[in-house]
Amino acid sequence: MKSKAVQKQRLTAEQVGLQPLWSLVHGSPLAIFAVDQEATVLVWNPAAERLFGWDEQDVLGRTNPIVPEGRGEEFRLLRERAVAGEVYTGMEVRVRRKDVSPVDISVSTAPLCNESGAIIGLMAVVADISERKRMEEALRESLQKSRRIFDETIHALAEAVEKRDPYTSGHQRRVARLACAIADEMSLSVDQINGIRTAAIVHDIGKLSVPVEILSKPGRLSDAEQSILKTHPQAGYEILDGIEFPWPIARIVQQHHERLDGTGYPLGLQGDKILLEAKILTVADVVEATSSYRPYRPANGIDAALGEITDHKGTRYAQEVVDACLGLFNKGFVLE
Repeated sequence: MKSKAVQKQRLTAEQVGLQPLWSLVHGSPLAIFAVDQEATVLVWNPAAERLFGWDEQDVLGRTNPIVPEGRGEEFRLLRERAVAGEVYTGMEVRVRRKDVSPVDISVSTAPLCNESGAIIGLMAVVADISERKRMEEALRESLQKSRRIFDETIHALAEAVEKRDPYTSGHQRRVARLACAIADEMSLSVDQINGIRTAAIVHDIGKLSVPVEILSKPGRLSDAEQSILKTHPQAGYEILDGIEFPWPIARIVQQHHERLDGTGYPLGLQGDKILLEAKILTVADVVEATSSYRPYRPANGIDAALGEITDHKGTRYAQEVVDACLGLFNKGFVLE
C-alpha cells in the first residue's frame, strides 16, 4: 500500500493535467517520469521502477536520481529548455540504476503543463537501448577486426612484391605516404584518401609476374625486357580485379603508368579517361622513383624529380596534382 506522501504526489501529478492520460502513463511499457522545475520527481511509472530499480515511494518528492554524475549542469540546461517550451527527442545517455549497474537509455522530453496551461516542469519518456548499444559495439569491434585483417593482407601483398624486388624496398610505402599527402592537400575526402593509400601500397603488385632477373638487373633493360616490365600494371589489375574493394583499386593500379597525353601504358588513356586517384598515384610514383636509387642508375634526387613533374605539368601529369605536390615540398614535406 502506498504511503500518504506518495498518494499526495500522485494526486498532484493528476492535477497538473495527467489525469486523462494516467492509465496510459501507468501501463506504458516505456519508462515515464515527470519532474518540476527543480528536478523534483512528480511521476514515476511502473516501467521506470523496473528499468531503474527505484520504487515509486523511493523517488516521489525527491530529486531525480538518474542524472549521470558530472552531467548535472547539462541536464539542468535541458530542463530549462523544456520549461521554455522546447521538445527534445532521442538524447542518448548512460545512467546508473539503483544497484549502480549501467544502462543506456534514449530520453525524449516535453514541457509539463498544469490545468491552466502554465509550464511547471517536464515529462520524460525513456527507452532502454542497452541491447542496441551492445550490438553496435559488437559490430564496431567486428568492423575494426575486419579492417585490421584487410590492412594486414594488403601489407602482406606489398611485402611479397618487395621481397622479389629488394632494390625498391619501401617504394610502395613512400609512394603511399606522398600520394595521401597530395590528396589531402587537394582537400579530397577521407574515403578517397583511404582508397588512394590502399592502391598505392599495392600499386606494383603486378611485378609478381615479372622475372626476378629483370627486376634486379643492374644496368639498362633491353627493349624486350622493358616490354615485359611494362606488363605489370595490367598484371596488377588482373590480380586485384577479383577482390571486392570499396574503391576502384584494380583500375587505379592499372592506370598508374598512364599519361594525360596518351603516351602511357598499358591502355594509352588520355585526360579524363584516367581516374583522379590514378593521376595522384602517378605523380607520387614518378617523384619517388626519380629521386631514388635504382639498379640501373644512381639516385637523381628530389630536385630532379620535382623538375620532371614541373616540366611536364599539364601534358603528362595533371596540373592540379603537380601543383599540390610542389606545394607540399615548398612547405617542407620530406620523402622518407
